[in-house]
Amino acid sequence: MEEDKLNMDTRIIAYDKHYGFVENPNDFNFEYNPHRLIVKNYALRKNDRKAYESYLTTFFPELAAIELKNFDTEVNYIRQFDNEELAAWLASNDIQVVESDISCSDPDAIFKMVYVPESESPTSYVVKEEDFILNRILPGDLIKEPNKTWINIKKPKF
Repeated sequence: MEEDKLNMDTRIIAYDKHYGFVENPNDFNFEYNPHRLIVKNYALRKNDRKAYESYLTTFFPELAAIELKNFDTEVNYIRQFDNEELAAWLASNDIQVVESDISCSDPDAIFKMVYVPESESPTSYVVKEEDFILNRILPGDLIKEPNKTWINIKKPKF
């Protein structure tokens, strides 16, 4: 558990060097705040509501109650798959694009499904830039060795 907290703290420092969210918190809205996404990622993977609640009440007290309610629902959909399980899950759910919360190359990233209408190409939804958050990739890019992969298995609303 302590190693995971150190990883979270190290990730916050690295992402802050890229984004500058500690020095400029007003430059980031709630949805796209890298600091929030890192803390939420940790809390979801570890089922540590208190860590996320502490962060929210410090930085976003006006949104804490609603976001914690969302967290309580979302945490029930977080699963970790090995590559074989992941391939089967992707195929059985006809997943065309996934979005990471933190860097898609980070082994702790949590991916969620992105809805792609049948009339559109999945590649038009891909956002795989040199950015640290909210990357969208094709499912084939998700299966990586030797990591297990974190997935939010909740189907998107359309």
